[in-house]
Amino acid sequence: MSFSFIPRKTKFFDMFNEAAALLTRAAGKFLALVTQFDHVADRANELRQEEHACDEIIGRIITALDRTFITPFDREDIHALATSLDDVMDSLEETAHRFAAFRVGTPTPAAVALARLIQQCCEHLEKAVRLCSNMKNADSIYALVRDISRMENEADTIYRDSDGALFADPPDMLTLIKWRELYGWLEATVDACKDVANVISGIVIKGS
Repeated sequence: MSFSFIPRKTKFFDMFNEAAALLTRAAGKFLALVTQFDHVADRANELRQEEHACDEIIGRIITALDRTFITPFDREDIHALATSLDDVMDSLEETAHRFAAFRVGTPTPAAVALARLIQQCCEHLEKAVRLCSNMKNADSIYALVRDISRMENEADTIYRDSDGALFADPPDMLTLIKWRELYGWLEATVDACKDVANVISGIVIKGS
């Protein structure tokens, strides 16, 4: 295996920017799936293709990590950022798959609200990742991280209220099971975004 002894900052940040931009694009497609709710299987398949593309980028990051002697920040943080971004994409794809497989009716307002929060979180993550190339941007990054934390709290509230509403006025059992799982996956996707934000926050703390 060959190693690069030159700190290739650009190489890593370009790949992270590519992954974050892909995540934002996928989140937009997911929101369209939930709000328009037509051609659901085709839209879910598009998300699957985005997930494959993300896997390819993350694979390149891990390969570069193995082959580069000097990295722009701690090796474990590079790995954590790459895998946490991949986790968000995986969760998006899995949630889209379930919307297609479960054949539910029109998504509820709560589901749409959670999908919008996912999109907003991904947009914030993309901005934060791009700013990480310069630790002088720490204050701006922290502001984005705080916003993601606020949105994660909002998602928790929506999830709890929706879960409670399912039991307060329960539909048929099969529909209840489907929506409980869908709400759980939507909320978990926002949680995955918060995990990325935590990784970014840790990187900034070390670099400041």
